[in-house]
Order: sequence, then structure tokens, then C-alpha cells
Amino acid sequence: MKQPVKKKTFTKPSIGDIKSKMGLTVESVQDYAKSSADKPMAFIPMPEAFSEAVKLPGIPMGYLSLVSGWSNTGKSTIKNSLIASCINNGILPVIYETETSFDFKYAIDCGMKATPIYGDVEIERINMETGEVTYETENRIINYEGDFIYFDHTILAELYGDNDYSSGKKVSKKRKVAVIEDIAYSMNDILDMQDNGDIQQPICFIWDSIGSIPSYKSFTSKSGNNMFDAGALSVAFNTVINNRIPSSRKISAPYFNTMLCVNKIWNDSMNSMGGVPSIELKGGKSFFYGARLILHVGGLAKSAIKKLNATAGGQTYNYGIISKIRVTKNQLPSPYNVTYEGEIACVHNGLCVPSKIEEYKKEYMKDILKRIKEIGDIGNETNIDFNETEAVED
Repeated sequence: MKQPVKKKTFTKPSIGDIKSKMGLTVESVQDYAKSSADKPMAFIPMPEAFSEAVKLPGIPMGYLSLVSGWSNTGKSTIKNSLIASCINNGILPVIYETETSFDFKYAIDCGMKATPIYGDVEIERINMETGEVTYETENRIINYEGDFIYFDHTILAELYGDNDYSSGKKVSKKRKVAVIEDIAYSMNDILDMQDNGDIQQPICFIWDSIGSIPSYKSFTSKSGNNMFDAGALSVAFNTVINNRIPSSRKISAPYFNTMLCVNKIWNDSMNSMGGVPSIELKGGKSFFYGARLILHVGGLAKSAIKKLNATAGGQTYNYGIISKIRVTKNQLPSPYNVTYEGEIACVHNGLCVPSKIEEYKKEYMKDILKRIKEIGDIGNETNIDFNETEAVED
């Protein structure tokens, strides 16, 4: 005779028991939630002209932002204004200039605090008639000091040129060319210094510009391969863009860290639809996807700016431009997730509201005349006629 099958009984564990075994108690979850909560939204202040044009108070802290546009549309003026604001607000600007075109004098005019360092420089002189070469020693500006960190091609190669990024090892023969990975490496170095307490203030990384420097693989292969460079940007900056910058927004992080990059662009006419130009960012899409705010200055097919001209002594000189500026991507928290288009004026000392150009001319007439005299022989001319040159809009 078969025995009746005994049914097994079991007690279904509660979700609370499961969480407890995982270490997710009510108390611990509350602690995790507190540490992972975001700080209140904050911005690095920018001039009135910027905030009026895009309806944002400045550059968002704790995020990656991009500025794109054609040459001579105002990107450098925005960058210089940000550097000045960082220094004035206790934020350490870390400047990467890989286009070798950083103008310290213009940055100082825009409000950057930097002290020139002088040194003796040997200058080569060639007599064009005889071909004789002589050398003279002149005391010239050789560097600038201030509350900022500055990198260019030479400095990056000198500090990180012994890094072999294919093997992760140091080599004895240094590169004389800086590569994309050097920038990411130095950023991680600086963030490590902040974590260790060597840097006790917020940091803003400012890079001008993406697309102006090769990757390590492009350099070693001597190919200048765009796919290599895009891959290097994605891999080298993955931790910085997707972890170390955004994690600084958490309450548990002592300081906000921010990143702004100027991104070179190109016109993809091959894939344009209906004749509408397709503007692409150099270096691939990794920074595009990682950025929460993207600004485009100037037009799409061309710069499309208005030139601010001054005529003195029969000669016409350019003293600034008026450029469009539009928000092309905004994933900031509400109520700052606005998409707006306006105009900015870029002049000798930074950004100006276009409607206040007349006030600017009256206040800085002497400065404008001085600048004109520096670039043109106008003698004692004091009369200046101002006008605008309309650019062809796209």
C-alpha cells in the first residue's frame, strides 16, 4: 500500500528579509540615499551677455558642457570669460590649449588674473642684404603665473610623453608630441590630488579643442586615423565623463567638478538631407552623449557673424563681432532645461549685450582707439566712425 505523499511546506521569505541579507536595511538605504542625493543646482557665473542670450546663469557645475562653432564666432571669448569667472569664484581652472593659440593678453583683458614672467630670450636676426645671421638677447614674457593650471602641447609631452598607452607602461624615450590620452591621464592625476586633499577647491577642466590632437594609436601608426582618435576619446575619458565629473554633484562629494570643451566641427555634406547642412563634431559622439549642455555659436553652414568696425584715419578696423548662440542640447534638471537662441557681442574685454554696444563704445572709446593705434598708423586721429558689416546668414 502506497504511503500518501507528504507535501513540503515552506515559508516564503519576505522582501524585507532578502534586503536585510543583502545589507539593504532601512537605515543603510537611508544612508545610501543621503550620500547619493544631488547637491542643489549650481552654476559658474558668466557675464550678463551670456545669460541673456541663452537664459542660463552660467556654466552648470558638475557637468560636461560643449561649445561648438566655426572659426571666429566667439568660442574663445566664452572660454576666456569662464576662466576669469573660475578664478574670481575660487574655482581652479585647468586649461588645456591643444590648438596652440591661447592668447594670454586677450584672456587677461577678459578678466583672467595672470602675472607675466619675464626672461632673457636669444633672438636670431638675419640681414636680408648680406645674409649675415646675428643673435641678440631680449627680455621678453616667457610665461604667466596665477591661480590656474595651464597645459599646452609642449607641457603635456614633457610630463606624460613617457607613457606608452598601448601597454600601460613607462618608456625611456619620450614622445615630443602630446596625445589625447595625455589629457585624460592628467585630469585623473589632478582629481586624485583633490581626493588626497592636495587640492581643496572645486575644479573646472577647460579644453580647447577636441579634434586638434591625435590619439596615441594615430601617433604611433603615423596615420592620423579619425576612428583611432574617436575610440581613444571614448575609452580614455570614460571614467572622467561618466563617473568622476558627475559624481561630484553628490552631497557626499566635497567639491563640484566641471568640464567645458570647445569641439571642432565639420560639415558632412555627403549625408545632408534636402540641402540642409549636417554639422558633425570632430572626435566622434562620445563627448556629445556625455554632455548635458551643448552650445553652438555662429551659423551652421558658415560663421554668419556681424563684424563691428571702426574707421579712423581713413582705415577700417574690426573691434568685435556679434554672433548667434543657440542651445542645441540641454539635459539639465528643470527649470534649467531651456532651449533658447540669442546673440552675443564679443569685444576686446569679453562678452557684451548686443543692445548695449553703444554704451560699450562710449565707455571704452579710449581703449578702442589705443587698440587701433597698436595695429595701424593713424597718427593723432581721434575721430572714429563705427559701423557693422552684415554677414550672409545661412
